[in-house]
Amino acid sequence: MKEQEEISLRSEEVQEILGTPPGWMTRWGSLFALVVIVLLAWVGYFFKYPDTVKTNISVVSTDPPKRLVTPQAGRIKLVRVANESQVSKDEVLLMFDNSANLEDILSYETALLSQTELSDSALLQFKVAGNLVLGELKNDLFNFYQLQDELKRYQKYNPYDNLDYKQLRREKSKIEELIRGDKSRLRGTAQQIKSTQDKLDREKQLYTERLIAEDKVNKTEESLLNLMRIRESIESGIKTRELDIDRINAEMSGVKELNSENREAASVALRESFRKMQQNMQDFRSRYLISSPIDGIVSFDMEAISEQQYIEAGKVIGQVVPIEQIDTKGTISLEAGKAEKVRAGQKVVIEFEGYSAAEYGAVVAYVSSKTQLPFENNINIEVDFPRGLETAYGITLEQSREMRGKATIITTEKRFLVRLFENIRGTLSAVNSN
Repeated sequence: MKEQEEISLRSEEVQEILGTPPGWMTRWGSLFALVVIVLLAWVGYFFKYPDTVKTNISVVSTDPPKRLVTPQAGRIKLVRVANESQVSKDEVLLMFDNSANLEDILSYETALLSQTELSDSALLQFKVAGNLVLGELKNDLFNFYQLQDELKRYQKYNPYDNLDYKQLRREKSKIEELIRGDKSRLRGTAQQIKSTQDKLDREKQLYTERLIAEDKVNKTEESLLNLMRIRESIESGIKTRELDIDRINAEMSGVKELNSENREAASVALRESFRKMQQNMQDFRSRYLISSPIDGIVSFDMEAISEQQYIEAGKVIGQVVPIEQIDTKGTISLEAGKAEKVRAGQKVVIEFEGYSAAEYGAVVAYVSSKTQLPFENNINIEVDFPRGLETAYGITLEQSREMRGKATIITTEKRFLVRLFENIRGTLSAVNSN
């Protein structure tokens, strides 16, 4: 048997194999394969292949442009600011048609806001100019003055206390004669106002047709305002004289209820009247005035707004754009199951509608918070933009009131090698379970 093996080893075929040196593949192939395996393992360890959640996102500014909406149907009386001009918060932009003068209304409002103390002595000193054109608000003021006068009776301010009956009658007759003269003047002024208003309407129409100069219209408007101030002054004088007659009548009838209960009732009525003036002023502002809700640049829809134009209620006539965008926030509504892996601080890559990612690049944001309880099986997720809307290409996207896009939330940065082993383990588990 041994001899047979020795003969086999010495055969020509075996000697040829033993005498031929191995090729380079045989010599270096194992080493090359080892290097490749090590290289792949190194790449797989350092290369990260993230887990992601894809969803839709809505992005708004925390201080977005504020819409200007008409509070009621009506005709615009005055546009107070120019389009695309800078405005301040609460600045009046326009006024709807009414019988008041805007500047007088603002003076009246300032006086009401400045009166912070509501003690009897402070309210008894409250007074505004008698010629303010306040329209429907003047009745509140006259009623307040009447209550002022009633309280003054308890403060011994009545100038007719020391007159006898005949003197009181003579004084009353004089005042009544003055009132009749004032009412006659008031009727004449009302006729002048009507004719001047008709003239102004005609001139505005001619100015619209470019047939007369704007200066002529302005002069007529100024004349109308002066007449309205005269009317207000006459009406104020009549009310004051009527209060004088009330005081005289009280003296003539001997009515002097100076008990503490009536005095307290007069004091309460005066305060309530002042609060009513303040409330009605707010109502007037909400019904007839449109003011800027923020500091910013006003942008009117010039097709929807012009003086003397009739506008329906609830119509958007423009917006006020904030000068400085404070912040930008994104909102994601995600199914509860998908939201389990989402955590604060995770990166969010966003591609906005209308901005091609290939041309503009994507915007990187970060998850700031998420709700703990689902609503209709959805979790709301808030997203912050530390660098605003600057894309990876260095382009800053223009902020609009609301922007939509596709968001990719990177939940974990897994290494490729770990993911490979997880896939192999998952495949083996599936095979074993079958």
